[in-house]
Amino acid sequence: MLFDPRPKERRNELFNRTKELEVLSKYVTSGSPIILCLGIRRVGKTSVLKVFINENNYPVLYIDARRLAEVGYTKQGLYSLISEEFARIKGRFATIIEYLKAIRGVNVAGHGVEFNWRSKELSISSILMKMNEYAEDTGTVFIMAIDEAQYLRFLKGHNRIDFGYIIAYSYDNLRRVKFILAGSEVGLLYRFLGFSNPSSPLYGRVRDELFVERFSRELSIEFLERGFEEAGISVSERVIEEVVDLLDGIVGWLAYFGYRFLQTGRYDIIDQIYNEAINIALSELKKLTSLSPLYAYVLRALASGFDSWSEIKRAVEIWAGRRMSSTTISRLLANLVDMSIISKENGRYAFLDPIYKHASKQL
Repeated sequence: MLFDPRPKERRNELFNRTKELEVLSKYVTSGSPIILCLGIRRVGKTSVLKVFINENNYPVLYIDARRLAEVGYTKQGLYSLISEEFARIKGRFATIIEYLKAIRGVNVAGHGVEFNWRSKELSISSILMKMNEYAEDTGTVFIMAIDEAQYLRFLKGHNRIDFGYIIAYSYDNLRRVKFILAGSEVGLLYRFLGFSNPSSPLYGRVRDELFVERFSRELSIEFLERGFEEAGISVSERVIEEVVDLLDGIVGWLAYFGYRFLQTGRYDIIDQIYNEAINIALSELKKLTSLSPLYAYVLRALASGFDSWSEIKRAVEIWAGRRMSSTTISRLLANLVDMSIISKENGRYAFLDPIYKHASKQL
């Protein structure tokens, strides 16, 4: 269903992403060992990635790095996610487990795959080496797909894992292993990978990049029309255009509107749904402002129409009631750009998503 608010997993559920799937396929078959799948929140990156995985016969280890917040940003937490994934894919790629059995610290019993993360013989690289052997023997490519990969930067603790070195080792030595790294906080992902940082193990490495863009106005209208047609109801062109004007081509918000509209069956619910979307964005922004209340002032300044560095600094100083250092303001703005909440172009800042702009007015 087009209006299902969850990420799509089949091509017939995905609207107008054929080109993105073709590009991803090309990169896997003949591109760099590192593939970045980028785009702002709710634009459909995860849907593109999951559909690609499900419709191709590549062995894929898929990890949503956001789950590290649940299992722990530790070596143990990461191995637990990898264990779950190998248990999931071994039914489809049965012989892959035989390669894992050759690694000390790996125990395969019943339907489970367990990793002794304390074992000195076990490492992510040793697992990838065996996956490279498997791919060579079966004439395929092994893919490690990591969604919201910027969260890997939080891995910590005793004998911590630095994923940059793992990717660099694989890049240089494992010709049948590829990484697909998806991220909505694009600047943070770039900074974590360090392609432009001489001290990074990935400095200067070639990578392929797929940007998943928001829909045009015409495609947004067509998406809503197709979704309502699929549900067997008729909605006026005026209502659809009003929704598109509010939500600006971000498919996650469009699908949320369609889903809630179908639930209620009411034509007077546009404002309510719009306010629900703003409240969702507001709750996300409040997590950020809990780290520093200054983020609230910066975001509010932008939402109020102050789009230059000097205007934002002046507004923040008024609301904070004190002088602010130039370094502080620049750092806050740079962080918001890195998190893909705002953009910077020709010295002017702007929100990437109008919902976040309106949510910021309530901070």
